Amino acid sequence: MLTFVEAIKEIESQFRGEAKTKKVALVKGVNHIIAEEVYCTEDLPPLPKSTVDGFVVSSRRENYEIKGEISLLSKPPTYIKDNEAYRVYTGSLLPFNSLYVIKKELASVNGRALFIKSESAFEKNFLNTGEDCKRGELILTKGGILSSRVVSFLGAAGIKNVKVYKKPKVAILPIGTELVGRSGPDLTGFAIKGFARSMMTNAKLMDPVPDSINDIAKAVKTLSKNYDVLLTVGGTGVSSRDLTENAILFSGGNAVFKGVKLQPGRTSGFFILDKKPIITLPGNAQAAVAAFFAFFPTALQAMGFKAYLKKIRVILKQKLNVEEGWAKVFFIRLVNSNGSIMAEPINIKPHTLKFLLEANALFITNKPMSEGSMADIMLI
Repeated sequence: MLTFVEAIKEIESQFRGEAKTKKVALVKGVNHIIAEEVYCTEDLPPLPKSTVDGFVVSSRRENYEIKGEISLLSKPPTYIKDNEAYRVYTGSLLPFNSLYVIKKELASVNGRALFIKSESAFEKNFLNTGEDCKRGELILTKGGILSSRVVSFLGAAGIKNVKVYKKPKVAILPIGTELVGRSGPDLTGFAIKGFARSMMTNAKLMDPVPDSINDIAKAVKTLSKNYDVLLTVGGTGVSSRDLTENAILFSGGNAVFKGVKLQPGRTSGFFILDKKPIITLPGNAQAAVAAFFAFFPTALQAMGFKAYLKKIRVILKQKLNVEEGWAKVFFIRLVNSNGSIMAEPINIKPHTLKFLLEANALFITNKPMSEGSMADIMLI
């Protein structure tokens, strides 16, 4: 049985894929992982920009001559003289030397004359050139998510296209005669689908197949042809009903490893069929989720895809014990202690599902960790 580190190295050695990226229009890239650093292509706003309706001036006086209007669609004059004012609106671009935008309710107009009602009227009330972003400024770093709100900002900054990682197609196949015909989806498979989608993949949960070598092999062959990654759930134990691994071999797959020194998740495995990875997850929810986070992100990275994982460094609230030669997955509850974020391992019994409610992070380690030490954990 391989150690966790050996298993990871074996997965990485199976693929030499170049980064799977594509250049897309902003809207089509929503909910993809950004594959390049994104820089501002022009100052935003390109000129000073009014944040109120009123009058723009370049000096502090009691009265001004109104020279005209700057609409939302018109180009402003380059400069404005000390004794001049222009009527502006929220969003109007302003002359370079603008000093104040007087709110309309704090001024009075008599013909072309503008009178200031109070000294309190002299407020800036506009954005500086490049206040949102300056030309050449780094806006987004590689590896972030291209969300709808990010797209709105990038579009305003003059960016039309962005390079993103392609989303891998992931099939999740529950295995077990007891699951066939059951109302509703397989719950473990359903949880895995959610975690896979949170990593920015196109994951789909398939209908379960019975404990039959022929049925499993047929499904495995079909799904390996049509998907980038196949995750099976169940049938990895040692009983006569656990046929997943034999069915994959029967279908023409090759075993990279069967079983790994991982707690929970020791019966998980990794296979290759038609140059596609198959990760065999145990049917037990705790073991399946542990093995999924242990091996799935590495497989995607090795293939040239990108798994979106949020990691933070925290303080361990208690000692973590790990058996020598093994790795262990700890389900973590994050707690705030005197302003510091601390990681508290959840004490859960095998085969229980409560960890899905209580854990908001997990930590994988192959060595004991002392209380108070720092750890980089994955948010889930």
